[in-house]
Amino acid sequence: MDRPARLAAHLEENARAWEEILGKGSGSTAVAVFGRMEAVSRIWVALQSEVLRPFGLNYAELSAIGILRTSPPDFRRSPTELRSLVGQTSAGMTRILDKLEDEGWVRRSAHAEDGRRVDIVLTPRGARLAERSYRALLAAENEILEHLPKTRRGEITRALDALLEAFAGHEE
Repeated sequence: MDRPARLAAHLEENARAWEEILGKGSGSTAVAVFGRMEAVSRIWVALQSEVLRPFGLNYAELSAIGILRTSPPDFRRSPTELRSLVGQTSAGMTRILDKLEDEGWVRRSAHAEDGRRVDIVLTPRGARLAERSYRALLAAENEILEHLPKTRRGEITRALDALLEAFAGHEE
């Protein structure tokens, strides 16, 4: 893993360097903001991989079974619904569902009213895996968050919500 403390200093230096190269008002603040997001994302993805490897899962696969596990009882999800919630392409979601089904963690089930629709159902084995793997990942993530006061966690959550809103505004 990278040294996160050194990354912050590097990103500030990088933002200042771009400000000098491109001129004042060039928006180099984005380098500082998005550079940090990329660094946090990269470190978080490495943490996910490390924690989930023993379970035979990656984060997208965990997301799929996690969504199914936290859905109300007897609530069924189509592959299309899962795809949009997990953030995968159609082909990517098919690969994920094929693996999850091959492992016995989910099963495809014909929809009772629409013969063209297939629903994805979490098996009891998949539910146990979702709980064990989420417990392990949450423990690792909470270990990181313990270094921050609870007030800072709230500030970060609100800042990320604001950034998500900015992205939503950009898409419109």
